[in-house]
Amino acid sequence: MSLIIALAAAAASHSVSIEHHGQQVGATYTARAEMRTKTVGAKTPNRMDAQRCQWTATIVVDRKLDHGPALARTIATDKRFSGSEAGACTPGRNSGERNLAQHQEKIEAHLVAVAQADRAPLLAELDSVRNLASN
Repeated sequence: MSLIIALAAAAASHSVSIEHHGQQVGATYTARAEMRTKTVGAKTPNRMDAQRCQWTATIVVDRKLDHGPALARTIATDKRFSGSEAGACTPGRNSGERNLAQHQEKIEAHLVAVAQADRAPLLAELDSVRNLASN
């Protein structure tokens, strides 16, 4: 059984302000986790339950500009956290959410690093939009 659940990575967000041709442009980066769970192992009668719930959370960063929906996008990253717990994965168990909370500091640091790495692409996108608007 595999579930894909989108959840907020404990509402981690980071705001930056970039100067672009004399104007301040604000961008907010928000981290969210895409959870995938999978039950592995067997459950047989008259034997000890050998099932485990394996979870993997992939951190995805959404960028939104303060002045509107233009240039909002999702920035794919390769940051992942994973773990497992005894028992089958069932709806409502939320084992990944509980365990992901312990990685909050790492998620926030990753969010800041993604925002810094996105500075040049964001400026290029703003230049491209400005060039299209001036034509």
